[in-house]
Amino acid sequence: MVYIRSLFFTTSMETAFHSFEAGRRAKPDELETGIAELIGASLLERDPFARFDLRVSGKYHRHQPLVGISGEVSMSVLDKEYRQDIARIVREHYRCVHRAPDATVRVRTHFKPQEIKLAGNRNAGDSGVAIGLAIAYTPYNLPIERFLAVEIRDVIDQIYHHDGKIPDDLASRSGVSRLEGLRADGKVEVNFLYERGRINRHFPKPLDLTIAVEHEEQLSLEELRHKLALIVKAIYQKNISGAGKEDLPNKSILINGLGPWHEGGWKVDEGSREAKSYRDGFATWGVAEDSFSGEDPTKISATGTFLARYIALEVIALELADVAKVTLQYRIGQEQPAFLNIDTEGTFRNHRALSGFIEMWKRQDLSIPATIERFGLRDPQLYRQITEASDFFHNPKFPWNKVDDKRHKS
Repeated sequence: MVYIRSLFFTTSMETAFHSFEAGRRAKPDELETGIAELIGASLLERDPFARFDLRVSGKYHRHQPLVGISGEVSMSVLDKEYRQDIARIVREHYRCVHRAPDATVRVRTHFKPQEIKLAGNRNAGDSGVAIGLAIAYTPYNLPIERFLAVEIRDVIDQIYHHDGKIPDDLASRSGVSRLEGLRADGKVEVNFLYERGRINRHFPKPLDLTIAVEHEEQLSLEELRHKLALIVKAIYQKNISGAGKEDLPNKSILINGLGPWHEGGWKVDEGSREAKSYRDGFATWGVAEDSFSGEDPTKISATGTFLARYIALEVIALELADVAKVTLQYRIGQEQPAFLNIDTEGTFRNHRALSGFIEMWKRQDLSIPATIERFGLRDPQLYRQITEASDFFHNPKFPWNKVDDKRHKS
């Protein structure tokens, strides 16, 4: 059964608070997430139908990184070479992210072989709720807080990996050409307050941005705060405020609020790729059941969310509403979702057209196997691209982040 619900009654006083945190690629949780995706790619190369649910946990032990890899994995991929391949993947990714080509990284693996009957089941074998979101007028049709947090994170990582050089377009906007002395760890959090039912091209400013950046001792806290604030404002002007006439007030940007931060990563923090499930989806707009990373594509968490995101983007592309939050519920033993809900937050334009859109999707195959085929989710290269992007929805080239133009033109 398929349902559609729209909020018919909203007031300008009704607001919704949404927040998103983007960890830098060397933040322990984020680093472990990337490792899990790369190992998943390796397993799919060995067997395109491999089943896996990986757990990655890193720490410092005896003055060097120690990474533990565990989880349930199909027996078909546990050959003689898999331990060496996994160790190589972990070391290469760690060294790349930390810019430490000579770093010694110890790796331990302990997998539970998945029984043949379960590993051979090519259908979904779980239940779950997946939520995908799309918003009109925003970059990549993403919630502003999500886009801005990931964009700022990406720019900081780019500066770090290019020896302090600021991208040319941001350098000209900010007046800052270099920011030397960054280290690899850190995070960006953006908080935003929406007026429900009022999504347009003129968004209110974020409530606040909180940024933590690991840095060398020679980079003073004053210089870091001053230059990075200018860069953040330039990112906002370039992507959010249109012609760049609007600015962010200094008081809304908090950088290294606890003071200088000279040491991070696994030396001071232990993470887990499962600890930050909200970084994968649209948590403050719905649910975050599980982390997507390190799972094979038969799992509901990622594959169902990709489909929900795709459907939401179609609502926006067809100009049926300015907001589309799509919810899919899957149940064990049922191939098609038991429930499909579209919430437009009161922004729908034509109820009849939206109902027709729902009827069209009711005739589609929304099963997990069909969704895997739709988006090519057994492609190992896709997993590597996800690791590089370090986000599932910030790259508009991923197949679930772009809609079928031919169908819309028809």
